[in-house]
Amino acid sequence: MKRLFLAAGFLALMGCESDPSVVIPPKEALFVTNDCDVLGAVGRDQYKLGAGSGPTTVRLLGEDGPWQPECDWKSFGFNVIQISGPEGEAATAGATRVAFHRPRYDTLGASVRTSLTSGDQTTSALCRLERGDTGWSIATCGPDPKLTQPRAAAPSPADQTPDSAKIKPANPDVKPRDAVIPQTDPGSRPGGN
Repeated sequence: MKRLFLAAGFLALMGCESDPSVVIPPKEALFVTNDCDVLGAVGRDQYKLGAGSGPTTVRLLGEDGPWQPECDWKSFGFNVIQISGPEGEAATAGATRVAFHRPRYDTLGASVRTSLTSGDQTTSALCRLERGDTGWSIATCGPDPKLTQPRAAAPSPADQTPDSAKIKPANPDVKPRDAVIPQTDPGSRPGGN
């Protein structure tokens, strides 16, 4: 009987094999994060980069680790060269430099920290981008609060409770009751009535 049951199960599994002629199309992603499109919108709208602008170097800064989105800057119409490492910095010293931090995405769009260095002057900004039907566009772009706001004060040692100080009891004249052995009734005998 067991063999008959196993054989029936095997035949049922063989019948479940998919038909190779049926092609199931993949689902379209609801939200795709393409860092290059976001950086291209910031370069186009904030810095007015284009084919006619002077040669500019681009530096990509990841916060947690290496970040190389491999953007095709020529497809955006930018006259830029991507640099990395100390050799690239030394070879392009004095050139106009645009730096982009890795975008941070949320349900409303993306935020990008960016800076432009021309000569000895650096301008930093925090840009907020929104995604529309035609692509990414800048909603706001202004001074970076991380650089303009004062840092929060560090905790003071005076705010801490010292470990060696004893806490004064609220009622020093009352002795605490033993929680394990309840107070016996003075009129009762041990072992019951």
